[in-house]
Amino acid sequence: MLEIRNIILKIFFNLLFISSTTIYCQNTNIVQNQSESFPSINDDLKSFFHTGEKLFNAPGRFDKKDWITLTSIIALTGSSTFLDQDNRDLWLNTRCETLDDISTVGRLYGEISYAGILSGTLYLGGKISRNKELAITGRMLIEGLFYAGLTTTVVKFVTGRSRPYTNDDHLTFRFFQTENDYMAFPSGHSTVAFTLSSILSDRIDNTYASVGLYSLALLTVWQRMYSDNHWLSDTIMGAAIGYFIGKAVVKFDDSSGSNNSSSNNPELNNSQYYELFGITYSF
Repeated sequence: MLEIRNIILKIFFNLLFISSTTIYCQNTNIVQNQSESFPSINDDLKSFFHTGEKLFNAPGRFDKKDWITLTSIIALTGSSTFLDQDNRDLWLNTRCETLDDISTVGRLYGEISYAGILSGTLYLGGKISRNKELAITGRMLIEGLFYAGLTTTVVKFVTGRSRPYTNDDHLTFRFFQTENDYMAFPSGHSTVAFTLSSILSDRIDNTYASVGLYSLALLTVWQRMYSDNHWLSDTIMGAAIGYFIGKAVVKFDDSSGSNNSSSNNPELNNSQYYELFGITYSF
């Protein structure tokens, strides 16, 4: 079984390597023309805070479609609580050494430490090689992981939901908790995995890469239930937070302004705009 685990880990790290090198190779032919517009560290810090401000203000500009999307996520999460216990029993009864090895990949993909290393590597690699798109991708990942992680951590603290392995009822909530046993909702690993996948998928813009990235994210979701660390509903909300904040970061990052069609629209050139769930907000 050790051989199986080694093979799986090789696949995992190869996928991450392919993700980073694909972004690099797509843009090496234009690096020489980017020196004048290459973002400085000060630009990166400004983008970080601008993105946070836009994320914080975005709910105030939701339209009907956005509220329907948000309500649907909450409804799906709530309805899934009826399946929490049955789902837990299912995975407890299907444990085996092979699945244990496979689940390692999902756990690693959702680890904030590995995600941080990947983000930092892309960011510093882009800075050193003067590859603008690589550096911006690293910056987006850092922004996404920070703001999605902050959101998830706050909700965990406030709700204080017990983890499955405590053998408490699945609707046990001890509000305002810092003890790990009572910080199940939402799943932090699922948030990290879907933040990574949503941002990298948009940046790489390749169907095969997207399939691989979201497959890894789903593997993380499964692993959190299989390892008895989370209920089904925890993973649904965690995945939703990571996915939508990841998508929003790609839209809100300062670099997106130059690529947005509004740059050619005189009505939007002198205004601010936000885009979330595919909707553009102009004011």
